[in-house]
Amino acid sequence: MLNTRKHKRLSKEYHVEYGPIAALFSEDNLKSTRVKNVSGGGVLFGADEELLLGSQIILSIHVTGWRQEDGTFIPVVDGAAELCLKVIAEIVRVEHDPEFGYYRTGARFVGRVH
Repeated sequence: MLNTRKHKRLSKEYHVEYGPIAALFSEDNLKSTRVKNVSGGGVLFGADEELLLGSQIILSIHVTGWRQEDGTFIPVVDGAAELCLKVIAEIVRVEHDPEFGYYRTGARFVGRVH
């Protein structure tokens, strides 16, 4: 099978919070979960509920081992260092996983929140 992906996927288990776009103004609506894999174009994560294809959400991805300095992302040796990336993403895949009881949810990055 030919791989037509534009970005390499990394299997990382970063902490992520997700919610409706309104969560930009009130983080009370964010839910916590784990990233299954991530790339330059999007992310796959487990969601408690079935999110609508085509809907836009806010994601806060907590990336360990990196920090931001003067707008540049820098890898660091300190394992406790964490960078929080806030992005707007569009839901492009939703599959129920009965074995684990959650929805495998794929989201494509459409913008970054500063």
